[in-house]
Amino acid sequence: MYSFPEKGKRPFVYQLSDEEQTLARQIRAKFPFTDFCTWQSSVLIPYMRHIPAFNMLFVDVERAAIESVFHFLQGNNPAMSVLLNPTAQECERYITTDKLLIVRVLVKEAPVTLVDKTPVPTLEKILVDAAGDKELSYVQGSELYTIYENAFNMNKINISRLLRYATRRNRKDNVLKIINTIES
Repeated sequence: MYSFPEKGKRPFVYQLSDEEQTLARQIRAKFPFTDFCTWQSSVLIPYMRHIPAFNMLFVDVERAAIESVFHFLQGNNPAMSVLLNPTAQECERYITTDKLLIVRVLVKEAPVTLVDKTPVPTLEKILVDAAGDKELSYVQGSELYTIYENAFNMNKINISRLLRYATRRNRKDNVLKIINTIES
């Protein structure tokens, strides 16, 4: 089925940084058969009301390779603090610097796309991750509603993809509550 695009809404296009491309090349060279995606928390800034003073770089990696990728990135990026699946308390304590790389588990069937041969998340994945990841706790509360409202107003969003991923992350009820609140 085809439809005309909604007026004023554009597709979400992830803008890769040089740093992300370098990390992706390193991971692909060392772990060619590993699924991963890389993204930065700054991708949320156009949708936010309050702009954070820091930016985190995420590398989401399939569970089987997470330890190996973590140690590899830790050794290859001495200028950055590299955290492996930090707890909520570790996030509170250590997410204060701009040079932070967080290695996390990539959920199976997460909505990921390729930009310049680099796997990056779709907007649907970013929105669902923002709705509960401990690393993104600073966007919880009213800021999360602002992010969703702005994302829905500015971009085309595949609702079925969003809800499918939210279901895989056990966040469907929360995401539906946010969507229903901003649409009313």
